[in-house]
Amino acid sequence: MEKIAVIVVVALVAGAALYLFARNVSSRQRLVRSAAATLAGALAAAGAVYGLEALTGDDTQMVDNAMTEARTLPLVGLVLTDVPDSEARLRASLKEEMRSPTTQGAPRPLVLMSELRAKYIVPALRAADASDAEGVLAARIALMRHLLGTNVAACRELALVGIQHADRLDPQGQQLMRNMLTAMEKAYRSGRTAMNSGAAPPAVPNDTEAQALLVEAGLTPTDFEQLQNLAKLSPEQACELGIRLNGTPSKLPADRAGGLARYLAAAQ
Repeated sequence: MEKIAVIVVVALVAGAALYLFARNVSSRQRLVRSAAATLAGALAAAGAVYGLEALTGDDTQMVDNAMTEARTLPLVGLVLTDVPDSEARLRASLKEEMRSPTTQGAPRPLVLMSELRAKYIVPALRAADASDAEGVLAARIALMRHLLGTNVAACRELALVGIQHADRLDPQGQQLMRNMLTAMEKAYRSGRTAMNSGAAPPAVPNDTEAQALLVEAGLTPTDFEQLQNLAKLSPEQACELGIRLNGTPSKLPADRAGGLARYLAAAQ
């Protein structure tokens, strides 16, 4: 479970941080960066976990190990179940990457998972029930508030690149992290159900509209400037800013809160 926790946190939060705080690029570019960071984190963490095994194991065993870990990643495992050919494609890309590592550009598994995330995960989160999207943000805030009081360095990591040593969180922190991942899964499922029902997709603001909503919810020009320079903030400042950002939908009327919640949840 420690292996899984490390991979989960590195993968998920790396993608969330790059998307949420890269506001000087387009939505599509942020989604691509987020997807890349998500799987890159997973691959890097899995590589650290299984690197020694690669010296002695054969390709089949290594691919099986990697697929087992992939299925434990929140949302990734769900997509592998929901999309009929995705598991076979990921297995083939892992095997090919192990036999002939990519020397230029993104590794094959990263390209594939970026494609799957953009095609299935992001649209599902953007179609989630407003309450489920808000639940994702609430769970993230709960984790960050706990870390602010118990492990502010880990909270800063969460805002920047992801917690590097999940096993060092206290028991409550680990439980809150699991709660966040469960909330993400619930939102994904509600979004998939809505998409499959054929109903009109719910409203989600574009980048310009989202920024206006964030201003309406109380973010200041200083806050936006700090978001652009998050790495330069103190651990306390970065953590507190992350809490405020994820709490913005709660500052809006219900008819606008849901759209902003979906916009933010789809980034994580």
